[in-house]
Amino acid sequence: MLSEHVKATSTHLSTMPATTSLSETLDNFTSATGAAAQGLPDPSALLPPKDGITLLDTKNDIFLAYLQALALRNLNVIRSIKHGSDSEEAQKLSEDITKKLVEHRVYLERGVKPLESKIKYQVDKVVRAAEDEERAELQKAKAGAQSKTNSKTDDAQKDSDEESSDEDEEDAIDAAAYRPNPASFAAATSASEDANAARRQKSKEDGVYRPPRISATAMPTTEAREKKDRSRPERSRTLDEYVSQELSGAPMAEPSIGSTITAGGRKTKSDKQQREEAERTAYEETNLVRLPKESKKERAKRTAKERQGGGFGGEEWKGLGDSLDRIGDLTRRKGGKDSALEKSRKRNFVEDGPRGSGIGDAFETKRRRMEKKAGRR
Repeated sequence: MLSEHVKATSTHLSTMPATTSLSETLDNFTSATGAAAQGLPDPSALLPPKDGITLLDTKNDIFLAYLQALALRNLNVIRSIKHGSDSEEAQKLSEDITKKLVEHRVYLERGVKPLESKIKYQVDKVVRAAEDEERAELQKAKAGAQSKTNSKTDDAQKDSDEESSDEDEEDAIDAAAYRPNPASFAAATSASEDANAARRQKSKEDGVYRPPRISATAMPTTEAREKKDRSRPERSRTLDEYVSQELSGAPMAEPSIGSTITAGGRKTKSDKQQREEAERTAYEETNLVRLPKESKKERAKRTAKERQGGGFGGEEWKGLGDSLDRIGDLTRRKGGKDSALEKSRKRNFVEDGPRGSGIGDAFETKRRRMEKKAGRR
């Protein structure tokens, strides 16, 4: 049995593959590492340039820190759920990371973004110049290669190549060429000053005052805005809401029951007021600011406008008084003359009774007038 066991062991060892030595393994690892290192990008290209814009580098660093904090927070939540660690400790760590996220977000939104908008023109100009330089080098390289390979082409093909190169040059025109030219404004100002000087000289010669020419300006008017708007029919808010809610088949979001009731149930918020509140909330949450509340003057102005609109209980009663105003406008005469209705109201009250023959009425009228004058003295 021992001899059979030894024979089987020798057979098994003969069939096993030859093991590699440690030196060969290290050589293979070194060669693989060198090949992988050659595929990596140049470290000098990843580092920030010496004369670059520090604001953009700072923005990248802050954004990278923001992403790292966000990944760490997600990892903390996953670990707390998976391993069931201490909830208080995980919650505390999550709160600290959230504060750091808010800090990075404030840096990006309130610090980097305004500064970036201020230097946007300079950044675009520098980037465009670099792109134009790279494009010019590529065009030169392509032109050299084409001149070597296409040395025996026809004249027609040369003409087409020239046309295509002209089109590429037109497309590569710098957009900064269309920037505002301050010299044009200075020239216009000097021309207007010369015209005013000539006008003043002419006024001195003939003694007639000529005011300087200025841009036309609409002067304020004393006419009430209600008279202007009365001729133009206004849209009914109730009718618009009825059409959008009852006659439309599209799905729509409805507010919570009771959230639109104001003033103790006497009024309801319209769609316009709800949209304004939603816009205000979205602006505050996006920009991390709190808008000022409505002042007393603005509140009084809005209340007066609502009263003018005739809204009560969510309904519009403005049309009840419009018909009366319309009748008064139609019966009123132009030129300051009183209408028939106003004349009837100015008549004195006359009692019905026996009337005389008319003899001596003028004398009696004159006598009463004289008595009134004597009584006043």
